[in-house]
Amino acid sequence: MFDNIAIVNQDKMKQSITFLLLLFFSVTFGQDPAKSVSSEIMESIKSDVWVPFMESYDELDSQKIKTIHSQDIVRVLVHQNQVETGSTYLDNFAGFIESVKDKGDRIGISFAILTTAVDHTGTIAYQTGYYRFRSYGNGAKNPIFQGYGYFHVGLRKENGTWKIWLDSDNHTDITDEDFNNCEIIYEL
Repeated sequence: MFDNIAIVNQDKMKQSITFLLLLFFSVTFGQDPAKSVSSEIMESIKSDVWVPFMESYDELDSQKIKTIHSQDIVRVLVHQNQVETGSTYLDNFAGFIESVKDKGDRIGISFAILTTAVDHTGTIAYQTGYYRFRSYGNGAKNPIFQGYGYFHVGLRKENGTWKIWLDSDNHTDITDEDFNNCEIIYEL
């Protein structure tokens, strides 16, 4: 009777050890190393999305800001427990830019890209990073407000052009030095 128990326990022990070894090797060796994103894709995203985004703020061009977003954009406002989509969000965003223009104020935005992931087809991407927002009063040379945010965006190619189809961000407490020390910074 005790011999049967010993055999059962040995079998369970072998199964447990086998499971742990498989788990160890799958975690340690089964993962692909981080893939680098081609400079062509990075440059294409920059020229299709980030440069026009910065220009739309600098030029207070409410129509340009709409062109860098997909028409079925999903905007997640995490701290407000709210999601805006499509033309409602785009019209609100354009309205913000128009209100700045109507006041005679100026705004500026810069981006620091932290991570980029791209699917195997090169048509869907996901980026995270920081943005620096500045607001200038009517005629002011120095910003009256400067703040930082941490963003997440989903990007996809539509008719050969990268568009933002998912956007979410939060305020973040970083310094100018933190922002300026990032490897990829886009500024006008």
